[in-house]
Amino acid sequence: MKTEYFLAAELAALVLPLLAMAAAQLATEKWKVPCLVFGQMAALFNAASAVLVGLSGMDADAHRLGSGTFSLRLDFASACLITGMTFITTVVLSFSERYLGGEKYRLTFLYLVTFLSSCAAWLTCTDSMAVACVFWCLLSVGLYTAVRLHAPERASAQVVLRHHLLSDVCMIASAMLLYGAVGTSQFSQLSSVTAGLNSHVEAGGVALPVTYGTCACSLLVLAFSIKSALFPFHRWLLATLDAPTPLSGLLHAGVVNVSAIMAWRLMPVLQTEPAVLTAWGTIAALSAIAGTLSMSAQPDVKRKLVYSTVGQMGFMALQCASGALGAALFHMVAHGLFKCHMFLQSGNAVAEGVNKRKFGWSTSELPGAKDGTVRKLVVVTVAVAACIAIYELNMNHCATWVSTVIAASALLTAVPSMHRITPTSLVTFWVTVMAVVTGAALLCTGFEQRLSHTPGYGQSWLLPTFLLVFASLATILQLAKNSEWSKALYVHSLNGFYIDDIASRSKTLTSIRRTT
Repeated sequence: MKTEYFLAAELAALVLPLLAMAAAQLATEKWKVPCLVFGQMAALFNAASAVLVGLSGMDADAHRLGSGTFSLRLDFASACLITGMTFITTVVLSFSERYLGGEKYRLTFLYLVTFLSSCAAWLTCTDSMAVACVFWCLLSVGLYTAVRLHAPERASAQVVLRHHLLSDVCMIASAMLLYGAVGTSQFSQLSSVTAGLNSHVEAGGVALPVTYGTCACSLLVLAFSIKSALFPFHRWLLATLDAPTPLSGLLHAGVVNVSAIMAWRLMPVLQTEPAVLTAWGTIAALSAIAGTLSMSAQPDVKRKLVYSTVGQMGFMALQCASGALGAALFHMVAHGLFKCHMFLQSGNAVAEGVNKRKFGWSTSELPGAKDGTVRKLVVVTVAVAACIAIYELNMNHCATWVSTVIAASALLTAVPSMHRITPTSLVTFWVTVMAVVTGAALLCTGFEQRLSHTPGYGQSWLLPTFLLVFASLATILQLAKNSEWSKALYVHSLNGFYIDDIASRSKTLTSIRRTT
């Protein structure tokens, strides 16, 4: 009985937003927006009910509905992800209804928000690579339409479209290679038919020195990196800065996270190519470092949040490449809720800045400011975080505890004006962070235990290795805060390491060559 109710509730959470869109089309002008909001609220209620049923002792195995191309794969993890998506969408719809009250495209924007959320939800539950590719491409179309809706004459929508088209092409090409190599398009069958990936690619009757698995996994990693806005593919995310705040909240909370869902489904294929996973983990670590550094130097609130997403997506991709799939999915949900809140309340940044300036202390008034006590405490706390990570790795808790220590270290080192915090405040802050991180780790552990398939895929050494790199870099930056090279690093971080400038210069040179 529990299984039937679980399947019915999760299926209703998928269908109700689409029915709400259809009902809104038939309703009068007064009831269009309530139909969309009530549809999302009903979907949220059903998804949350499915999660509660899953927590009540139901088995964690995936359940399939349908057969062939249009089959669905419903399990506890997908129910949790849909719950987070529908909750964020409900909040964004309610916020947008007031935020865009005077805009003529308000209703169209609300339809697009519902459409994007539905595409992400169906992408989470489908068991077919072909259907997943369709929803992957529909997310690109919906995002491009939403950005163009606000500013049809600007080039930002074109930047978004070019990046996402490249991601879509890579995803479709990888799906075709996988189908040609293993002969199936079902995610649930990939773990048992990966032998065909070892055959070599042929061109003109000559076998090339690469296999189908290498080509397919490389294309998948490229598609994931672009869609997740990893450095240096984050230009499209910067291009959405002029989009309405509700779209930014949904985009940073949902659309950029879908790569973790596809990586979760396709990990039986990705784990056959350790070199590709290592390359993905390296790109992810570079993105985490570059995004965090750029975020800490930005004076603009929305630009700071954009670079924060670049860094967080780097952490999430690093977890995926390391095989910590449960931690990556949990990170995805937590980051979505946090980043949606940050964007929707970004309008209060000016008032918060005034309060900080009004009630803030100067550096000379703080105890320990002259002798460097605070800086020493920062170094000690980062070193302790690295030691805890190594200990937990040796205790086989890499998937959960090491990931949460990464989050704690990043949060600690990203706090602005760290040199103006008293030692007492720093200790209080660190204790609070560790309490929150411990609670999150316990939740993450419970989430991992309820996943249907969580073998030790991936390169597990990537996570602790790059954690030590992060801790060492944070320590060096704190010790050499006023050196010449740290000032130069600040300038480079402020300019986003010139990726946007390089792309603009390349475009200008290309146009000059065409005219000549």
